[in-house]
Amino acid sequence: MGIEEDTSTIEAALYASDRPLAMKELKKTVGTSSETYVIKLLDRIREKYEKDGSLELKETSENMFTVQLREEFMPKVEDIVPKTRLTRGTLKTLAVIAYKQPILQSELAEIRGGRVYQYVKKLLELGLIEAKPHGRTKVLRTSKKFAGYFGFEDQIDQIREKLQEMIR
Repeated sequence: MGIEEDTSTIEAALYASDRPLAMKELKKTVGTSSETYVIKLLDRIREKYEKDGSLELKETSENMFTVQLREEFMPKVEDIVPKTRLTRGTLKTLAVIAYKQPILQSELAEIRGGRVYQYVKKLLELGLIEAKPHGRTKVLRTSKKFAGYFGFEDQIDQIREKLQEMIR
């Protein structure tokens, strides 16, 4: 592939993904081992968006990249953009799962109360957690989508710290 095709391939991958992509994923997408080459492709995308467009290339954390809508366009399209806003209860439940993972759903219910089951259902629908049967309960843990959603795919320790602060 040439540089134009590789640039378009990286752009397509970033656009289509529901989470930030790591440098290693981007290198694999265009079949290269060169981080320098991928950075060059990302710079081309960034320049393109800076010149013209409603999208921007963003580095969410070290070596994690995503394409997103520029902030100034959000008010204009917010009525048609699907929102994945988590309620306070759902977010607190997610924080406990992330901090104590793996955690039994029954233990989570003791900590958070009976409404936890509706929060767990929502988190499973969104793909932010995973559940595996364990006797009469389930073992819960966060998913890769969770880390991508919060832009911490390569920083799990920082996730735990931030979520521990949220629980308090």
